[in-house]
Amino acid sequence: MRKFTGLIASLSLGAAAIVAAPAIAQDAATATVELSAGTKVFDSEGAELGTVTATQDANVVVDLGAGKQVTLPSNAFAQLEKGPTIGATKAQVVAAVDQAAAGSDAKLAAALQPGADVRSAHGSAIVGKVKLAEADGVVLTTSDGDVKLPRNAFFVGQSGLATSFTAEQFAAAVAQATAAATSQPGATAEAETETPGTPAN
Repeated sequence: MRKFTGLIASLSLGAAAIVAAPAIAQDAATATVELSAGTKVFDSEGAELGTVTATQDANVVVDLGAGKQVTLPSNAFAQLEKGPTIGATKAQVVAAVDQAAAGSDAKLAAALQPGADVRSAHGSAIVGKVKLAEADGVVLTTSDGDVKLPRNAFFVGQSGLATSFTAEQFAAAVAQATAAATSQPGATAEAETETPGTPAN
């Protein structure tokens, strides 16, 4: 059995909180908002919300600390003197992320049943079937044999149960794991791959 490592999507899947822009003066509302990676952003009370880690299309990923991230639309931010600001407190944002994550976890647990098809990130291809779901990972049956992935490499999208990899990324990782297992008989191969981007169904 091959095991993948490093297979975590960079965004908090299913845990996006949409926060309204704060009520601010007209001149501040028209200011350009700086949202590049590394920029500190603030909540409605002026406290630090977190740091921008990535921008993708019209979305901004903010690291809230304590292992939590949130994806917000860029129009949820306004530029104030202190820096980019949203119209909610950090506590409200964290609560929204936790609530969304709990809902996603429940849906995922219900979907991870033996025999269930697992699609690629974009839902266009079936990459395997669930063989066994455990707390430390999920074993998939694929055309190349059984593969174990971390549980957080899965999500429930519009097309059903899916992995955070495109079909191409999944095939490349399986090939890498197979090659490693062949070169080291009896060893558990661990395939490293770049973190996939946000899945889109």
